[in-house]
Amino acid sequence: MGDYEEFFKRRAWLDYAYRYARSLRMSPWGLAGVLLARVSALTPPNVVARLTDGDLAMSLNVNLALVGPTGSGKGKAMAQGRHLVPAPPLSTLAEVKPKTGESIPARFVAKMPATDGDGKQVKGEYEDKVVTDRAMVFVPEIVTMRAAMSRQGSTLLPVLLEAFSNEPMGDDTKGKQYQIKLPPYSYRLSSVVGVQPNNSGTLFNEAQTGLAGRFAYMPSIDPDMPEERPAKPLDRFPFDPTALPEGNSFAQLEALIRFGGVENMPYNGPGSREGYPLAVMTFPESVAGDVDAAQRLSVQGKADPLDAHRIELVGRFAALFAIMEGRTTVDMADWTLALAFMDKSDATRAKCAAQRKQSDVDCQADAIAVKREAEEQADRSIIGRTETRLLELLDTLDPAREGVASKTLKLKLSKPQRRVYEDAINTLIERGDIDHRDGPYGGEIFSLSVF
Repeated sequence: MGDYEEFFKRRAWLDYAYRYARSLRMSPWGLAGVLLARVSALTPPNVVARLTDGDLAMSLNVNLALVGPTGSGKGKAMAQGRHLVPAPPLSTLAEVKPKTGESIPARFVAKMPATDGDGKQVKGEYEDKVVTDRAMVFVPEIVTMRAAMSRQGSTLLPVLLEAFSNEPMGDDTKGKQYQIKLPPYSYRLSSVVGVQPNNSGTLFNEAQTGLAGRFAYMPSIDPDMPEERPAKPLDRFPFDPTALPEGNSFAQLEALIRFGGVENMPYNGPGSREGYPLAVMTFPESVAGDVDAAQRLSVQGKADPLDAHRIELVGRFAALFAIMEGRTTVDMADWTLALAFMDKSDATRAKCAAQRKQSDVDCQADAIAVKREAEEQADRSIIGRTETRLLELLDTLDPAREGVASKTLKLKLSKPQRRVYEDAINTLIERGDIDHRDGPYGGEIFSLSVF
């Protein structure tokens, strides 16, 4: 069975994405990944998932790497994902292309001058005004992210790590007008990044920090694309973004930020003016064994760093598969689809890593070859200069053509010329420019040829 029967045929929206992608010459896997990431970004941050009764609720933030060479349709998949799943009317979804880590929290919250009871500004005091509770990072080329992460003092990497793990985001190291601290469950941040395998070191070089393991990987290429372009679906995409769960109000978000966390709220439940209720998605009890096995390997230190967050990704994508069916409870069919999705991710990641490694090997081999060629060229240049120098020395030191000892000639040469002395002298002999004979006390004697 192929990808279509094993994966895309199982859901109406996946079937549509498959046919739509083929008709536009795009990777079905890549488009499906973009759609899931986009639905994640549109889902309110208070919608969370709890893998087992013993786990804390986790965020549905996801990161997707679209893997393929330049021109393979990474940007096209991002644009078509936006077309198929547009932001609903009045949505505050922010689409960002960050250059700094600090710019990300600033897209969620604006710092406004505080006012007193009479409406007058309080000098030096500021209030948090929520601008949005959800954002989508689009980076068509990974080199853009690499440049941002390479800047001196860049905080982009830790912010991306914090966002995936639903940790407090932001800092308080600057003036009050810049202090933005977002507690867990107050923000939704998902991303789609275009990754050329040769440039994927931006992710894999950070494997030990966990950045690469916080991404799902989908190909932007489709080796099985048919020669004849398939027909484009005529019906509408079978998903309505307006049916996504509703989030908490901005007033509740501002209260959450003010109190610093859900656990600090005066009352965390429906009907509370200051409350910030979480909509918790649950999973079948039968997944507990998979979750426990993955967690055990991690705590034993036996998990591959690239797979340390895999079970979380499976859970998040399973929850997104359920949301796209209009459900807030995950079933085994969702879990099975998520496992298949992550199997494809694992295979794509492995190919990407292998291509990147081969690219590094090729680059090093080219560098060595260039160095050797340069050395050979330098040697040829030195040999030529040494030949000229030897002829000059023989003409100057031996006007009677009686011969000059090899040792004497060597002493008159520079260190680089001595290194190629044998090659230079042999060339001159072969060309007939000089004569040579054994000396009376050993060694060789050289003189300019009389003919």
